[in-house]
Amino acid sequence: MVATLPRPKRKPRANPVPLGETKLAYYVGVDVGSTTVKTVIVDAATDQMIWSDYQRHETKQPEKVLEFLNRMQADAGIAPNNCRMFITGSGGSNIAPLIGAKFVQEVTAVSLAVEKLHPEVNSVIELGGQDAKIIVFKEDEASGRKKKIPSMNDKCAGGTGAVIDKINAKLKIP
Repeated sequence: MVATLPRPKRKPRANPVPLGETKLAYYVGVDVGSTTVKTVIVDAATDQMIWSDYQRHETKQPEKVLEFLNRMQADAGIAPNNCRMFITGSGGSNIAPLIGAKFVQEVTAVSLAVEKLHPEVNSVIELGGQDAKIIVFKEDEASGRKKKIPSMNDKCAGGTGAVIDKINAKLKIP
């Protein structure tokens, strides 16, 4: 006879408070990449960056995100009721529901940031740990709006952060 244990009751996940129910103080951005986690806190009223960090996760993505969340709470006072959290990157979609964040695809996240902060830019190249992306912004002649033309390598890590890391190791550059 096989004994079975009762399933533990699941705690409801913390979801961000809907906008309008409390004063939104911060936007939090988290990028969980193949080699690093990057996080930023932006003051919602001024659009000024008030906290950021960038660290290698050594294949421990959830643990590094939790470390950052604890530090952001201690350093800046972020909490589910005063911030709106967005997450991107190759590890972001799995972590998003666990922390009450909205997942945003990487190209979309970069495009939105560039359009808001640097609307004069016509192209962006982003080198990740295992991939590279280019986004070209062109004006649509019919509508006058900028359209995005993204391209991403998906076959090889050549020209990405992984290659730069290997070169640094050979040259003994930290």
